[in-house]
Amino acid sequence: MRHLKIITQILLALFVVISGSVYARMYQWTESDSGTTHLSGKPPVWYRSPGAGPRVFVFDNGRLIDDTAIEVDDEVRNQLRQQAFVLVEQDREDARKKNAKALELKQKYVKEKPKKSDELKTRVIEEEPLDQMLDNETEAAAKQDEAEDKNEDSAKTNL
Repeated sequence: MRHLKIITQILLALFVVISGSVYARMYQWTESDSGTTHLSGKPPVWYRSPGAGPRVFVFDNGRLIDDTAIEVDDEVRNQLRQQAFVLVEQDREDARKKNAKALELKQKYVKEKPKKSDELKTRVIEEEPLDQMLDNETEAAAKQDEAEDKNEDSAKTNL
């Protein structure tokens, strides 16, 4: 139980450290047909493409960094598009690494965690001397009672 508490504290500390450095980029667009507003961590497929699509706002840590309604030359448009999709791929790779690390930690914990049957065996082994001690005391008390009974019987006989 103590190991679980320690591991939980370590994971919580890691989460706090990692979450402080999370790169939060959000894409927002509204579908013209339905009026539905979408928010996503990934750019829509038409983002900064030569073809038309809904207007996209790009926020980075709460700050507006791009608006597709603003015209830019082809070179800048391609750089923005490429950067957006590269960041998505980096995020995927980071997520894969974090998942692999989490699985590794989980497997390590499962290997180190004692099984219930092992805990019970340990308890039985630790309690065995106590049981033997109690048995020995019970036997000694019984022998003493027998000796006292014999002494009482012999005392009665002598009277």
